[in-house]
Amino acid sequence: MSDPYRLPGGVTIKFRPSGGHRDGISLTEAMNSVRLSRSHPYAIREIADMRGRLTLKVRWTGYRSLVYEIPVSSEFDGSVNLQSLVRRISRAIVHFMNKNAISLHWDRVVVHRVEEAQPGIWIPVLSTH
Repeated sequence: MSDPYRLPGGVTIKFRPSGGHRDGISLTEAMNSVRLSRSHPYAIREIADMRGRLTLKVRWTGYRSLVYEIPVSSEFDGSVNLQSLVRRISRAIVHFMNKNAISLHWDRVVVHRVEEAQPGIWIPVLSTH
């Protein structure tokens, strides 16, 4: 059986509000710790390095990309705490936006997922509305 949350080339982590049918959550929702659907429990070893961190490369057309190290925390069962992860990823995106003077309200920026572009390097997939 194929896992819809995995690509042949790497891992993809999708963010979806608990009980919701839409893909992605806004930066505001992520910063306010909105509960997420746990459709696939990820183990830390699947997404983090030996130090328990992942490297996030934030890219935005017309701006220089920035790289962030994001700590990954786990639940009592050893699975990744997705709410904490998306909150930390959102903080990095907000920092990127501030550093590059991108003036969009946090409600308008949606984090759909993060994709492992190459081993250890993750890229957020964002949209604006």
